[in-house]
This record gives sequence, C-alpha cells and structure tokens, in this order.
Amino acid sequence: MTIKPVLPFIMLLLFSSLLSAQASYKVTGAIADSATGKGIQGVNVVILSRTDNKNLGGGTTDEKGSFLVDNIKKRNVRIKFSMMGYQTKMLDSVDLEETPRVGLFKLRSTVIQMPEIVIQSVKPMVEFRVDRQVINMDRVPGSMGSVTEALKNSGTVEVNPSNNNITVRGQSVKLQMDGRPFEMPVDMLSQMPASMIEQVEVILAPGARESAEGGAYILNLVSKKNTMDNYNGSVNISSSTNSMTFGGLNMNYKENKLNLFSSIFGGFGKQSYVSETDKFNYDSRSLYHEKGRSDNSMPGNMVNFKLGADYDLDANNSFTFYGAYSRTKFDGDSKSGNTVWNSADLLQYSYSNYDKTGNTWANLSFYGFYKRKFADKGHEITFDAMYTTMDMPSTSDLNIGYSYRPSAPYLQKNSTGTNAKTFIFKADYTRPIETAKLEAGYSYTYRTRRNDYSVRDFSYLVSDWQDSLRLSNIFDYREDIHAAYATYSQKFGRFDVKAGMRAENLHTQGDQLTSGENFKENFFNLFPNLNVGYKLNDMFMLTFNMFRRVTYPQVYYINPFKQYMGPNSYRMGNPGLKPYFLNSYSVSLSQYINAYYVFSNGMFTRFTGNVDDSVSVYSFINIGNNKTYGIELTLPYFNSPAMPIHLPDFISMLNVVWGFTYREQEGQYLSENLTYNDRRMWLRANLSLNLWYDVNMSTYFMYSPRTKNSRTTANGMKNLSISFSKSVLENKLKLSLSFSDILNAMRFEDETFGSNFYSHESFTINNSRSVSLGITYMFNDYKPHRERNIDDGRDKAEGGIF
Repeated sequence: MTIKPVLPFIMLLLFSSLLSAQASYKVTGAIADSATGKGIQGVNVVILSRTDNKNLGGGTTDEKGSFLVDNIKKRNVRIKFSMMGYQTKMLDSVDLEETPRVGLFKLRSTVIQMPEIVIQSVKPMVEFRVDRQVINMDRVPGSMGSVTEALKNSGTVEVNPSNNNITVRGQSVKLQMDGRPFEMPVDMLSQMPASMIEQVEVILAPGARESAEGGAYILNLVSKKNTMDNYNGSVNISSSTNSMTFGGLNMNYKENKLNLFSSIFGGFGKQSYVSETDKFNYDSRSLYHEKGRSDNSMPGNMVNFKLGADYDLDANNSFTFYGAYSRTKFDGDSKSGNTVWNSADLLQYSYSNYDKTGNTWANLSFYGFYKRKFADKGHEITFDAMYTTMDMPSTSDLNIGYSYRPSAPYLQKNSTGTNAKTFIFKADYTRPIETAKLEAGYSYTYRTRRNDYSVRDFSYLVSDWQDSLRLSNIFDYREDIHAAYATYSQKFGRFDVKAGMRAENLHTQGDQLTSGENFKENFFNLFPNLNVGYKLNDMFMLTFNMFRRVTYPQVYYINPFKQYMGPNSYRMGNPGLKPYFLNSYSVSLSQYINAYYVFSNGMFTRFTGNVDDSVSVYSFINIGNNKTYGIELTLPYFNSPAMPIHLPDFISMLNVVWGFTYREQEGQYLSENLTYNDRRMWLRANLSLNLWYDVNMSTYFMYSPRTKNSRTTANGMKNLSISFSKSVLENKLKLSLSFSDILNAMRFEDETFGSNFYSHESFTINNSRSVSLGITYMFNDYKPHRERNIDDGRDKAEGGIF
C-alpha cells in the first residue's frame, strides 16, 4: 500500500510540540423558562473546577437566553446556572473538549427557596469525534425497543429492513461488546433490548490499537454498570404483535473499593418468510430451468448472563474480573417445492423438500484486567486476558420427495458439531507528554476450531442409515496472531492529530482429517492509520481519516468438503481463498458532510457454477478490485435557542440524511465476467415531537430507490415506523408504544444476469407490520459505566453465509 500522503503529517507531528500552547476552552448553551419555553436574559453562568471547585470564570445570558464563556483554563468543569426567582441548577460534570456545546436547559420559576438540582452529566444523542461517532442510547427516540431499532432511529447506521443487517457507508461492521463479541450475526441485535446498552461507538477510523481483522468499521456496544455507592438497577420488558418478546435486568452493588455488577437479558420470538426462485442455466440441457417456492418458520430464543467485580487496591492499582455466558437457539422449519425443465422445455422432474433444523450458539467467557497508574495523570500500563469457549451444534433432517419415485423419498440426517477456543492477552502502555500522548502495546491470540460434520442417509436396500455419499468429515483449524502497535497523538491550537502503525503476523494451519488434506499459511502485514482534525468553531470540525484493514477467510469458507442443500445443489469451501484488504479515506465536516473512498482487493464473493450438467455448486472466490465512492449529507436539528434557526417548540429533533455511492467492481472467474459499476441513493429521516402531557413521539422513515447494473437489479426499499413514549414516577418508569413497518413493505426482489445463467429471487417477511409495548423501571438512580474491549471478533457465527 502506498503511504506517501502520510509523510507530511508525520513531519507535522515531529514539529507540533514546538507550536503547541497552553490549552484553553469555551462553552456555549442556552437557558429557557420551563413553562413558556422562551429564553431567559440575565441568568448567571459560573464555571467551577471539578477538582477543587475553584471559580474559572463566567457570564450571563443574552436577550435570547444564550451564553458564551471562553478562555477557560481547565477541561473538566462544573457549570452553575442561577437567577433570582428561578431554581438553581448545577451541571456536575462537563468535558469541554468533548462537549463545548451543552445545549438547552430549562429553569423552573418559583416564589420560594428550593434546593439546588444537580445534573450528573449532559450528553447529546450523538457525539462526533475525530475517529468515531458515539450514540448515547438513553437520548435516542424510541430506545425502549431493540438495539437495532435504536440504532436505526439514531440515523448513524443503515439497517436493512429485510434481514436487520447493519452496515455503515455500505460496508460490513465488526461487532464488539465489553471485550468480546456476541457469537451471532449482527442482525441478532434486533432481539437485544436497547435499555441494557449505555453507548454504541461507531468507529469510522479504527486505530492501531484495534485488531486489523474484521469489517471496515467497528460497532462497539458498551453495557451498563454502576459506579455509585449503593445497590441499584433497572428492569425492562417489551413485547410485539409479531411474536417478538425480550427484556432484561441490571443489578449493581458498590461499597468503598468493591463494585459488584451483573446483568441478564434475553428474548424469544418467531420469524416467518416466503422465498421464491426462478433460474435458467443456458449451458445445461437437463437443468435448464428450475423454479421453486419455500415457506419458512424460525422460532428462537436467546439469553445472556454476566457477573463480575471491580476492586480498587489503592489509588494507583485496580482489578476487574467477570464471567459471561450467552446462548442463542433457533429452530427452522422449511417446506419447499421445485420443478425442473430441460432445454426443450420438457418437464424433467419435480421434488418437495422438508427440512427441519436446530441451531445453537453457546459461549462461555472469562475476563481479567489490571491497571497500574503512575504519578503523572494519564500515565499508565494495563494488562488484559480473556478466555472463551464456544459450541455451535446444529442438526438437519431432510425429506426430499421426487416425482419419479413418490413412495421412496430421499431421507437424510446430518449434524454439525463446532467447538472453538480462544485465548487473548494484551499489554498497553500510555504516556502523556504535555499536550501529546504516546501509546504502544502488544497482543497475542491463540485460537483452535474443530468442525465435525456427520451425515446419514436412509438406504432402502438395507433398511438402515448410512453415509452412502461419504459426506461426513472432520476439519481442524488453528491460528495464532502476534501484533504490536504504536500511536502518537498531538493537540496544538485548532489541530487534533493522531497517527499509528500496527504490525500483525497471522499463522494458520488447517487439517481435513477425513481426506488427509492440509494447508499452512503465514501472513505478515502493516496497517497504518491517520486521523487529522481541524476545529473551525464550536459547530464545525474538518476531519481527515485514513486506515487499512484485512479480512481473513473464516473456517467455513475454506473447508473443502461438500455439504448438500438439496438433490441438485451443494456448497463447499475454497482452501485457496486469500485474505482481502481494504483501504479507506474520508473527509468530513462534522456530521454535516462526509465524503469517502474505499478500495478493496480480493474481496470474497459467492460464485455459482454447474457440474455434470445437473448440479449447482456454491463456493467462495477472490475477485479483483472493488472501488466505492460515496457522500453523505446530514441535516441535524435540535430545538434550542442556540441553534441558528428556530422551529416550533414542539419539534425537539429533526435529522435527515441523504447518501449516494458509486461502486466499480473488476473481476473475472473462468469465463464469467464479474466487472460492473452501479449507483445507489438513500434517504433516512428522524423526527421527534413533544406532544401533550409530556408524551414524546418519534418517527423514522427510510427510502432507497431501485438499483440496476449490468449484472444485477434490486427493487427499492421503504420503511416507516412511529413510537410514543412517556416517563412517570419522577422519570423512574418509562412506557413506550411502537408501530413498525406501517407501510407493510417488507418484500424484496432481485435479478442476476450472468453469461450462462439468469436468476430471479423474491423474499417476503410475514407479519412485519407490528405493534409493540415496552416498560422500563429504574431504582436507586441507576447510572451506567463502560467496560473494556479486547476481543478481535474472529469467532463469528456461521449464520447467513450462503
């Protein structure tokens, strides 16, 4: 990879310390009357130090209720608002570097002396930083539902309504949560309650400290844990008319140096859908035309439990230990009918397929963390260790009835036992140097995985079950990763610069024990990254991000053994599959304008071919280059006197995002030309209204028009959802009522055009239009606290790969 554009910034880093000066901060906001909503002139605003309560300056509000206090010499402060005739408010903790605009506060008019109200912290719905966007879940409209619903309402990610898959800028994401991923696809976040999550970090420029493996971007979920001395917690439950129910419980106890925390959440539900296919194989005589329909039902449930403790040995030494268990189980019930014609349009045969499946993902993890602080603030060393074991058993019972032998259907029983074990160790060192910071670290990962695939079909000849096609096999896989990184960041004036380099060496070994095949690979790569921010003013920051990432083939991509999906199709891995690399460059103006370019080489692509004129084969290959150019325009509005324009008071939030991407793909496989280019547009809008009796109404709308290129076409998508919420009992009890997919538009169609084939597929979700009710209760002032994240995300579940 060419990194010459980085050199000027490296030189900038070397001389930046000579240009840096004593940092100063400022804060802006607005004060309004709680009854009238109008700005109050003359409110006293006092800035106090968080450490010694020293007065750092202040001011008063103008005729519109707005205030500005600048030349503040400390970053972490308290802000006090007071005026004769109004109740005093204290904002207890503000990081002026992260939150220079504190927004709108309302004071209550009173004729008697009332105690001061202390607000622990203030956070916007989305915080924009130089390398990530941080979504504060309790500020998101409709956050009583699932994590997926809350992320969708935040407007920062894309959610595919057909399968709840989450992408960012059209690219896949790597899922992390408190140091380990959920061993399930990202779409399973649709069954996790949002009330269990404090923040979601959308990391748009993964740094050198992060593992280079995974999706282009990272979705890090930060769960809740308390830091106040008492026992407290929260409980929530939500249920909908489309047979989805989930809920959870958080419990914490803290006294002196010890903090105990625990959580349990889960859900159950059922999804059903109908799929139809119509395919022509132009080079095949006997399998020329095949048409089919499948009716599918998938009931399932999930549970996650965590128990842990923090212990502060003294002011400089602290420990954290916890264990976690998660399990997801779903069953499949699929009934399909297919008909096959030859090239003369004569009926060859038809068959019905009944497939009953069972799938379970069970994960047990243990985690330990130690931090040592030194005399200088921010100077520290940390050690992390994690051990995870994962089991993914699955079963499938096939009953295929052929038209030419109706009394003797093909019967098959198969099971897959997958066991994975992972150990990760990390050491990280941080050293502040005046306005700069140096970080360095090392990590080691060791992983084993065994896939045991057992197949038995019924033999009418001997009236017994046997593996007549010799499909059973055992595949062992091992890998170890050594990685080291260094990062240097510097703040000077209006600039914020962070540059780093990560070196990774991956060694893999795969053994197909049944066939005797084996392979070894060794990959060494460098992953540079650069983030540069220039603060224009309190509302606008110009940023440039550059990073490189890699995706290594998963085990099920490379196991060469066959797995039949029906009488005339099977899938198999490709042991020759190579890693593919992704390089991303972006320029942003805060959240308002974002332009990006993503170049990937050797991306994995599913390819379909024919064998013996009658069997379809599905496998993965590396294609050539993929280039994506994109732009996103965002119009964010929050009702505050500090905003340059003012909408009616009942409109609390309006967020509109328009996006456009242009993609070029270059590739060739055998005689098939895989080169094409396409264009895609989308529109997302969020509107939040304050109605009567303190009821909040939030609306989400998404629209993407039909797309077409030389190889594929896809129908457009649209979705409209509305939710209502209200807090009672001094904000301890929150009620919500949501209406999803009001347009009932969950039907999707796509076409694929190849040199020797054509296919048309449709997918319809049943009961996607739904109504849900949610309840959350918080006791003893439950407050959240973030946990660490060290997992590299390589242990992914195998759902949805074909």
